[in-house]
Amino acid sequence: MSAFNAIRTRIGQLADRKIPIRLVCLSAALLGALLVSVAFMTHDLLENQRRVEEANTRFHMFDDAAKAHRHFGEVRYWLTDLSVSLLTLSERRAEAARTALEEDLARIKVFAPDAANTIQQGSKAYYDKAMQAVDAYTDDNRVIGNTLLAAARNHSDEIDGVLTALGERLEMEADQARDAAATMAQRTYKRALIAVGLITIAGAIMTALVLRSILVPLGRVDKAMVQLTAGQENVELPPEGRDEFGRLAKTLRLLRDSQTERRSLEAAAERQRNTVLTAIETIPDGFAFFDAKDQLVLVNQRYLEIFPELADLMTPGRTFEEIIRAQAERGTAEIGSAGVENWVNEAMRRHREQQGMVERLFANGTWLRIAKRKTPEGGTVAVYTDITDLKLRQAELEEARRGAEVASEEKSRFLASMSHELRTPLNAIIGYSEMLIEDASDLGNTGFVGDLNKIMGSGRHLLSLINDILDLSKIEAGKMELYVERLSLKQLLVDVENTVAPLIAKNRNRLTVTGSVEPDEIETDRTKLRQNLFNLLSNAAKFTENDEIRLSVERRADKNGDWLEFSVSDNGIGMTKEQQAKLFQAFVQVDASTTRNYGGTGLGLAITQHFIRMMGGTIEVESEFGKGSTFRFRIPASDATQAAQNISPPEDASSVRTRRTVLVIDDESRARKFMSDVIRGAGFDVVEAAGGEQGMASMRKSRPDAIILDVIMPGQDGWSVLREIKSDEALRDIPVILATVVADREMGLAFGAADHLIKPVDPQQLIETLNAVAGNDRHDVLVVDDDPATRELFRRVLVREGWRVREATDGRRGLEQLEAGRPTVMVLDLMMPNMDGFGLLRAIQERPDLADIPVVIVTSKDLTHEELEWLGVHASEVIRKGTRGRADLIAALKRHVPLNEEA
Repeated sequence: MSAFNAIRTRIGQLADRKIPIRLVCLSAALLGALLVSVAFMTHDLLENQRRVEEANTRFHMFDDAAKAHRHFGEVRYWLTDLSVSLLTLSERRAEAARTALEEDLARIKVFAPDAANTIQQGSKAYYDKAMQAVDAYTDDNRVIGNTLLAAARNHSDEIDGVLTALGERLEMEADQARDAAATMAQRTYKRALIAVGLITIAGAIMTALVLRSILVPLGRVDKAMVQLTAGQENVELPPEGRDEFGRLAKTLRLLRDSQTERRSLEAAAERQRNTVLTAIETIPDGFAFFDAKDQLVLVNQRYLEIFPELADLMTPGRTFEEIIRAQAERGTAEIGSAGVENWVNEAMRRHREQQGMVERLFANGTWLRIAKRKTPEGGTVAVYTDITDLKLRQAELEEARRGAEVASEEKSRFLASMSHELRTPLNAIIGYSEMLIEDASDLGNTGFVGDLNKIMGSGRHLLSLINDILDLSKIEAGKMELYVERLSLKQLLVDVENTVAPLIAKNRNRLTVTGSVEPDEIETDRTKLRQNLFNLLSNAAKFTENDEIRLSVERRADKNGDWLEFSVSDNGIGMTKEQQAKLFQAFVQVDASTTRNYGGTGLGLAITQHFIRMMGGTIEVESEFGKGSTFRFRIPASDATQAAQNISPPEDASSVRTRRTVLVIDDESRARKFMSDVIRGAGFDVVEAAGGEQGMASMRKSRPDAIILDVIMPGQDGWSVLREIKSDEALRDIPVILATVVADREMGLAFGAADHLIKPVDPQQLIETLNAVAGNDRHDVLVVDDDPATRELFRRVLVREGWRVREATDGRRGLEQLEAGRPTVMVLDLMMPNMDGFGLLRAIQERPDLADIPVVIVTSKDLTHEELEWLGVHASEVIRKGTRGRADLIAALKRHVPLNEEA
C-alpha cells in the first residue's frame, strides 16, 4: 500500500506537466526499475559465485585434513605391524605413509599452521618411539618394546585428537560455506521473482495512473463545460495547472459566479473558527490569549476553573496588568514581602520577556506550569498546567531517594564493620594454626599436624566465603572498584600457581601452564585477575580427579586493542546445556547433587563474571557432560588512562631495600652449590664464580656484601685473589671468608680475611659468620592494632624472626610510642577506636622526624579506590588480614627493611 501511495504521489507531481512529458517519465521509470533489478541480481549472482568458491576451498581443506588423518593411520598401522613382524616391507610402507603425511601437513600449514606443527611434532615423537620399540623387539627386549610402544601410543592418541578436531572444524566450516551459498542462491531466486513481480505491478499501476491523469481531467473539463453552457451556478471546476487541462480550467474559472465563491469562503472561515474554539475548550490545561496590546482576547473554561476568584474579570478587552493586579489585591498570588506595586511591575516584566515554561507556587498551595509563546503579530499565548500532584509525587520520590541513600550508607557501614569483625578473629585463627603446625612439626608431634591443618583450612575456607559474600554485596551496591596497576604477568601466574597448588594436589591432579606472555608488563587490577584465575582453577580442581588441569594464557593485539586471553580446561564431570544456562547466577549451583558431593556456595563464578565485565572483558564456557569443561575469558592487557591516574607502580625490590649479596668463589661445583643453597636459605642473594679470574670480574660488576673464597684453585688461586681484593680501593672493604681444606687461619687473617672456615663447612657456622661480617643488627617493630589476639599473634611471629616488638592499642597510643622511640618499621591496622590508622598516618606525615618510617598496613577493611591511592602515597604496603597468614607480613617487612639491618 505504501508503494502504491508513493507511486501515486509521484504521478500527482506530474499532473501539471504536459502529456508527452508524462509518457516519457513513465517509460524512464520502468526502464530504471528494470536496470536496478538487473544490477541487484548481478551482484547477488557474483556474491553467490564467491560463496560457492569459498565452500569449494573449505571442502578441499577438509579433504587435506582427511588425507592426513588416513595417512597417519597408515603410519600407525605399518609401524605397529613392523613392531610385530619386523618386516622390511612394513618399514618401507610406514616410511611411504609418513612421507605422504608430511606432504599433507605441508598443505595443512597454509590454513592451520598451529595444528600442522602440533601434528608434525607429535608424529615425529610417535615415529621415534615406535622405531625405538622396533629396535627393542629386534633385540628381544619385549618389556622395553612394550613400554616404548605404549609411550608412542600416547603421542598417537594426541595426534588423532588434533586431526579429529581439525577435521570436524573444517567440515563444519565447509558445511557453513555450502549452506551460505545455497541460501544466497535461494535468496537471489526469490529476489528475481519479487523484482519481476514488483516491476510488473508498478508498471501497471503507473500506466493506469498516467492514463487516469489524462482521462479524468478531460472528463471533468467536458462536464464543467456542459454545466456552464447549461447555465448552472454551483459548477465544480477541475484543478488548475501548467498542462493543457490546467490552462483550460483557468479559463473556466473566470466564468464561475463570484458571489457563490464568496459565500463558500465565509462558510469555511466560520467552520474553522468553531473548530479552533472547540479545540481550545477541550484541552485539559488553562488557555488564555492576549493581543499585541496585552488585552484579553479569549480564555477557556479550564482557565476559569484554575482562577475562579478572577472569573468576573475574564472578559475580552481586559488588560493583563488589570488581571494580575486583581490577583495581588485579592490575595490569590504569593507576593511575599514585596509590595503590590513592586510585585505587579516584576510580573509585567516577566510577562513581556518570558519565552518558554516556568513553574510557580500560588497562595492556595497550587503549583502551575506556565508556558508562554509570542505570536507573529506580537500577541501572547499562555497555557497553564496544574502540576500540584506531580510536585507532591516528586517530593515523595525525593524523600524515598534520600531514605534509600541513607539505607545504602547504613548497609555500607554495616558491611565494613562486618568485614572487620569477621576477618580479624579469622586472622588470629589462621595465624595461630600456622604457628602451631610449625611447633608441632619441630617437636615431633606429627599427630596434631593433621588436625591443625584442618583448623587452618576451615578458617581459610570460611574467610573465602566471607570475602565472596562481601564482594557480591559491593557488586550489587555498585561500589566495587577497579585498582589498575602495572605488574608482571609471569610473576602473577607463578603466585597463582603456588596458591592453588594444594587444591590441585588434593584430588591428585596436575596443573600445566602454557602460552606466551610477552611483553610481560601489563596494566590491570592485580587482585581481581588473581581471584578470577584462582576461582576457575579451584573449580577445575574440585570437579576433576587424578587428571590434568590446563591453564593457557596468550597476549594478542587486534583492531580493538591489546588483549590477554586466558583458558582453564579440565577433564572433569562437565555440564549439560541446562546446567550451563544457570552457571553464572549468584547462590546457584548447577544442581543439588553438586552441592552435596562437592560443596560450595555458587558465588565464585558469579563474582568472576562481574569482575571480568568490570575489567572490560568477557567470559564464556564450553562443556560436555562427563568429559570436562573449558572456561575462556579475555581482558584488556593495558589501561593507560586508568594507570596514569593511579599512584606510581610498586618499586622494584632493589629500590626499597638493599639485599645482601654473597659471592661464592670455588672451582669445585658441588661445594659451590652446597654453600650457595645454604646462603640463599638464609635470605641472601648469591653470585657464583668457578675461579679467581671469574670471581674478580663478578665482584667488580656487582660489588657483593661478602665473599666466600676457596684457596686452592687452578689458575689464580685464593691467596692471589685475596691480595688483589685488598689492594683495590673499591673492593678492599668487602669482607672475605676463606673456606678451604687448608688449616691456616693465621695466614688468611694476615692477608686480610674476615674469617676462616675449614671444609667441609658447617652450614650453621657459615650463616653465623656471614651475619657477623655483613653487619646484621637487631631492630624493633611497632604493632598498632586494637585486637589483642592479632597483636599477640604478630608479637609471636615477629619475635621468632628476631625482632623486638612494641605494641599500641590504637592510633593515639601508637603516636605516643613513636614519640617515645623511633622503630625500624611500623605494622598498622586501619579500623581502631580513638584515632584510626588513617589519622595516625596523617599525624606522622606532619612530623619530619617520623615521616620516613616504613609503614606496613595490615587490615580487614575493604578499601575504596581513593583509599588505596592515598595509602599508596603514605604507606609502604597494604596487606589484607587472613589471606596468607604470617608469610605475607614477614615478606612485607623484608621488602621494606634492608636485610643487612634486619633482626
